[in-house]
Amino acid sequence: MRAFAQFDSLVPPEQLHAAQRYFATNVRWQYGWPQGTDDPLSHWNVDFLTAGLENQENLEDKLRDRPAFAPLARIWDTMQEGPMHGHHLLRCYANAHTYGVEGYQHRDSERADNYTVLIYLNPVWKTSWAGELLFFDETGDVFHAVSPKPGRVVAFPGEVRHAARAVSRTCPAIRVSLVFKSRIPD
Repeated sequence: MRAFAQFDSLVPPEQLHAAQRYFATNVRWQYGWPQGTDDPLSHWNVDFLTAGLENQENLEDKLRDRPAFAPLARIWDTMQEGPMHGHHLLRCYANAHTYGVEGYQHRDSERADNYTVLIYLNPVWKTSWAGELLFFDETGDVFHAVSPKPGRVVAFPGEVRHAARAVSRTCPAIRVSLVFKSRIPD
């Protein structure tokens, strides 16, 4: 398994707040994003670039072509200045989890050159609300958990198995994650 990285202050506060405002005023969540063939259940999602799951084409221009996506593009720029330096953008979407909605173990890609970077956009998060992102080793054991702290970034190879756990019933909010899928170009 290859390494991953976690950052708590990579996204500047003004970028984080701009993205949070964008989500609060512009994003209309859709329920029903398929979680794969092994799980008939779904979660909340918005797919900004409407790219196919297997896309390997660079869609950075598509992200920049829509002025409304400027807060997302600025965060992508920050990711390219850091953990995604030199990567091509394959997809950009967001997931949301509410009480009763949980993820399943999966890989984002089988390709060794594909990566995922996830940024938590919820303005507030309490540890008691759960909703962690779990990473699994080849034996199926959890080797790392990431709490959905506002502004936290986690970058990892797409072939690492992971799952988003449900938020607790005491949570009055949605757990929001902005996701960029990327590829190291040939």
